Amino acid sequence: MNILTFDIEDWWVYDHYSIGKKENYLPRMNRYLDYILDSLDKRNFKATFFCLGEVADKYSDVIKLIASRGHHIGCHSFNHRFFGNLTPEEIAEDTRKALDIIENVIGEKVTAYRAPAFSITEKNKWIFGILADHGIKYDCSIFPADRSFGGFPGFYKKGPSVIKYQNSLIREFPISVTHFLRKDWVCTGGGYFRIFPYWKIKSCVRESDYVMTYFHIKDFDKDQQRRFASFQGESAIVRYFKNYYGLNRSFLKFQKFLAEFDFISVKQANDQIDWNQVPINLIGEF
Repeated sequence: MNILTFDIEDWWVYDHYSIGKKENYLPRMNRYLDYILDSLDKRNFKATFFCLGEVADKYSDVIKLIASRGHHIGCHSFNHRFFGNLTPEEIAEDTRKALDIIENVIGEKVTAYRAPAFSITEKNKWIFGILADHGIKYDCSIFPADRSFGGFPGFYKKGPSVIKYQNSLIREFPISVTHFLRKDWVCTGGGYFRIFPYWKIKSCVRESDYVMTYFHIKDFDKDQQRRFASFQGESAIVRYFKNYYGLNRSFLKFQKFLAEFDFISVKQANDQIDWNQVPINLIGEF
């Protein structure tokens, strides 16, 4: 089971962080999106696109285009604030606002979710109660490995599971990990996909029964403005490497990835799973 997902946030990211001039980067992002959608059509693949509320609000045509091509639309919060220091009230309002905007754009209920930067952790797992209260049925927020800002290393790593929070159930599709060099690694999304050599990515996918991907338009945009900046205690050089290494060839690597493997959306994966046979994670106790 290889699940294909995209985090549609970069139209807002470029605006928010002033990454170049809008007249230059908007055509590039729209063009990469067209390339992706056309490539998926050629392979008859459907994917899940987790969309930021801010993108749906300011660039609604982007979300409408994705939905019109028959893809599954999920929510990726309103404006990508990391959840680590937010209160329950702030997260509830963020979720409500994002869902309202996205649902108004596509004209249907959104039931899939991915937290910004996978920022649901052991410390704020109560967020699942908020998601359930807002009608979320499928979640893809768990990063079951160490991560500089987030991560849930103790979570079930072998595939989908059911999260039980008080009286609510959410079907969880975590990021897939591979274990080597005595550590859990992710190689099928984000900067990891750029950094890992393709032979390793290919090997991981072939050896896995469950693969969850996550891609961003920004990780394909080789013409983006590049800059040095430290982040979360990392040096500017380390952050530069993580942000831009492999960028010049990442889209060609992605196209090869699509050509060599079959993919489905979260919604399609849900329909294929016998949920009576998957583990249940009881997280309502503190």
